[in-house]
Amino acid sequence: MKRLRRASFVCCCLLLAAASLTGVGISLVAVIKQEGPVGLEAKLSGRHLLTTANETRQRKPHPYPALSTPPPVHTSYIKLEGVDSIGHDLFVAYSASVAQLKAICTALTDCEGFNSEGWIKSRVSSKKRSVIDLYLKQTAVLTPTPGEHTSDSAVGVYWDHLEDYTAMEQNFKIYMYETDIGSDMPSLEDYKYGVEQLFISLLAKSKFRTLVPEEATLFFLPTRCTAYRKSVTDLTTGIQVAAKTVGRMVEHVRAQYPYWNATLGADHFYICAHDMGTEVAKAASVGLWKNAIGLVNTADYSEPYFVAHKDVSLPPHPGRGVVEWALIGQGGAGFDPTHRTELAFMAGHPGRGIRPKIYEAFGDDPDFKLVRGYISDGDYMTALKTSKFCLCPRGNKAWSPRLMDALWFGCVPVIVADHYVPPLQDLVAWGSIAVSVPERQVSSLKRILLSIPEQRTREMQLNIQKIYHHLTWNDPPQPFDAFHSVLYQLWQRRHVSRTHDWRLPSDSISYPLG
Repeated sequence: MKRLRRASFVCCCLLLAAASLTGVGISLVAVIKQEGPVGLEAKLSGRHLLTTANETRQRKPHPYPALSTPPPVHTSYIKLEGVDSIGHDLFVAYSASVAQLKAICTALTDCEGFNSEGWIKSRVSSKKRSVIDLYLKQTAVLTPTPGEHTSDSAVGVYWDHLEDYTAMEQNFKIYMYETDIGSDMPSLEDYKYGVEQLFISLLAKSKFRTLVPEEATLFFLPTRCTAYRKSVTDLTTGIQVAAKTVGRMVEHVRAQYPYWNATLGADHFYICAHDMGTEVAKAASVGLWKNAIGLVNTADYSEPYFVAHKDVSLPPHPGRGVVEWALIGQGGAGFDPTHRTELAFMAGHPGRGIRPKIYEAFGDDPDFKLVRGYISDGDYMTALKTSKFCLCPRGNKAWSPRLMDALWFGCVPVIVADHYVPPLQDLVAWGSIAVSVPERQVSSLKRILLSIPEQRTREMQLNIQKIYHHLTWNDPPQPFDAFHSVLYQLWQRRHVSRTHDWRLPSDSISYPLG
């Protein structure tokens, strides 16, 4: 009630201030565009268009948050419907326009988000259900060229020029084939391989999809390897079913459309998040494996059918409920690093790969929290919050859903998987957010982790907070998130040689005489 009365009083004051500004033709957005943050600060302090949280309670002068040069134009916002952040109010800005609130938050260094009532927030870590909406500020860090290897301390995603990403947003068109092949095998709820069905769903309703194949930049075969594999119980039989189903889809596309034969599949792509990965493409069609781009989790140089310069390593899984874990963890933002008292953590069955050696070497070590078998979600999240390093070792395959779990909670991933190609390998400087340990050095794992300076560990934790959203799936998608990052990697692979142009009508082609 107090907050409502306070907000009402503030709104009245701000209406008068807004009217005053209107009289001289000034608006927040105009000030930001014409005079920059310094000019905005002068306008705010001179006319009290913005009312700080302290002023609403005490009605005495309160310094406005420091303003700096606006972040690059790639600042974006994630909208959380029916959610608000508890406390950490910088001030309230009376504006019916979300665009104005975004402009204000973008210009403020201390702003991490705002709600639809106009409250500008310095922190958005504590959340609650509400009748209003919360907007989280997201800033993608860019450097000019991804071809240049940056130092390990470099933060963020190194896009190949912002203009190229903008060009993708404006021009990338994907034609998704429609087919009933495999439709009798429904997709199952499976967080581990859930990216597969999620990507298909997101693309189907996105602006990037075109229903006019002549407009297409690339063509997509909506394969659902996991559904085909799990249509039967037996693993070997399931893989065979998957290969046959994908093969039938390729044959259908080849027979019914002219686009595959124009490039033998080089401007096509498919998705297979299951452990079989590119193996299913090789078993289904040589052209699919050899020419088409694969979106896979099993990105590993030692995999016989993975082609690193062509195929794309996916951000492994969307979490237990899209975005839910990412929103809880927020890359570790809000977690006190001094509470990370465990050196290293891992949960799960020892299984295969390098994992049994880790349990054997460190199962009784008090600095390692190794949980065999099942662990509740609550205990799992607590361990992720209280550990400095989270182990992501090779099991049956090189990839692991543990990678995303660690990043969402700001626990530095320790990748123990030789030849693994991490997700978004063309975009993310993995040396800035993770530790890679060769499998042959697993017995020295503790010594390696203890040798990392505390300051270096803290730098990686902070870097994770700036990068994790690039690897996080959202529904609906948000700018620069996993969905857009995967599309951008496809966009970078769009240049293919055509054997002939299927866009030309047949009667326009001339043939040499005898």
